[in-house]
Amino acid sequence: MNILIATTFDNGGQMIALSKALNKYTDHNARLITFKQSYLDYETDVFDPSLNTVKEMVDDSDFLILGEILASSMQANEIYRMVRQDNTILRAGGSIARQYPYAYTTGIFKNVIKTGAYHDWSIFSKINPMANTVNMCHFDEWPRNDSKNGPVKVVFSGTALKHTDKHSGAFKLVWDELQLIYAPEEVELVNISGESWKNTLAIKSSCHICYDQLAIGTYANSAIEGMFYNMPTFCYANGWTKSMHPDVPVISKLSVEDILNATMSLIENRDLMNEIGNAGNKYVMQVHDAKHAVKRWDGLIDQVCEMRVIK
Repeated sequence: MNILIATTFDNGGQMIALSKALNKYTDHNARLITFKQSYLDYETDVFDPSLNTVKEMVDDSDFLILGEILASSMQANEIYRMVRQDNTILRAGGSIARQYPYAYTTGIFKNVIKTGAYHDWSIFSKINPMANTVNMCHFDEWPRNDSKNGPVKVVFSGTALKHTDKHSGAFKLVWDELQLIYAPEEVELVNISGESWKNTLAIKSSCHICYDQLAIGTYANSAIEGMFYNMPTFCYANGWTKSMHPDVPVISKLSVEDILNATMSLIENRDLMNEIGNAGNKYVMQVHDAKHAVKRWDGLIDQVCEMRVIK
């Protein structure tokens, strides 16, 4: 089946990952339209095409996957003429879905299957029906750095949201404490901000401990990256996330004291650090590697198409 994927900003690079996985691991033929690019500079397929190109791609497609709701300036009307309950999936992940859930549950999207946030209670509780897909990554394309000598590197990367006191302020306070306790040759603090995604991966590949987020209650790309690079990863996972992913080996601490004590335990015990880090790598390879994660999408596409028969 010919599948058209369309998105504004490719949130977390998930739509290019999906497009490549559908083409590589299934019988589908997928093309991706991306209309906007950020400093993260994710890979694209067809970038900001003309109206005529969009019309041709729509006419050549049997199925539509929307990475998010499109603005009218992004040839939305032309793409939206495809939308039906039995041929469309809408990904509802990230801050836009969290802030404006009604846009995903009314109008032409009212009965369309959504996905991308089944594990995120802040979105799942407001947007339905929601299918259980997971973030996917083509780990075989990621840079590796198996030499992690020198000081213990504690890395924190994220959007401006993650760098606010309300969102993850406890991490900053822990950093202040670590700087007082350890000399620079013992512990190095690595703060990634404004880097492209590929540069972020390269930096993370040499680090030892990862700080992700404390406010949302679930884990996503940043935590997955940390775990892939064999880092014990601090990320608050609430009860809903644990009910979906009971085996995810993130370190779910919230208070400054608990995060500091857990971090110091890892710094002082490399064997423990390696044990937790290796468990994280094993987990993401089993759950989030594209060749496994795409099977959920393949099944979901089949389910949506079956609605034609049910009618």
